[in-house]
Amino acid sequence: MSFFDSVISGYLRCLDFNGRSSRSEFWWFFLFSIMLCLLVLNFTAGDLENKLSSLNEENFFQVFFNSSIGYAILVTAIPQISLSIRRFHDIGKSGWWYFALQIIPIFLPQSLGFLSIFTLFAYIYFMCEAGGPNNAYGQNPLAKEDEN
Repeated sequence: MSFFDSVISGYLRCLDFNGRSSRSEFWWFFLFSIMLCLLVLNFTAGDLENKLSSLNEENFFQVFFNSSIGYAILVTAIPQISLSIRRFHDIGKSGWWYFALQIIPIFLPQSLGFLSIFTLFAYIYFMCEAGGPNNAYGQNPLAKEDEN
């Protein structure tokens, strides 16, 4: 799947948590998300720095997520989550693995921070793993591309 096809597919299927997605679809959309956030941050860093420097900790998240970079993160978050779940489906795992590897570590105490690093590497490993043939979650997405 090409870069633009994966970005379009990521947004068209942003609420589709069923089925499977290929590695190329996931990683191209991941690259798009990073590029978008860096581009927005590049243009708004000065303004954001001015706003954040005069705030206390209670208002930090409110100002951050009401800024352009916060909007960029929110615009790419849901498609990224659905793509991750479909990638887990592609390798034959439940979408709940996303919850276990990405959401639960957020709530761990800092004394268990090393587990967050472990879960991050496990998540990356699973996203890099090749999908197999047809499984309980559907047909191999690469088989669909080969037919076209």
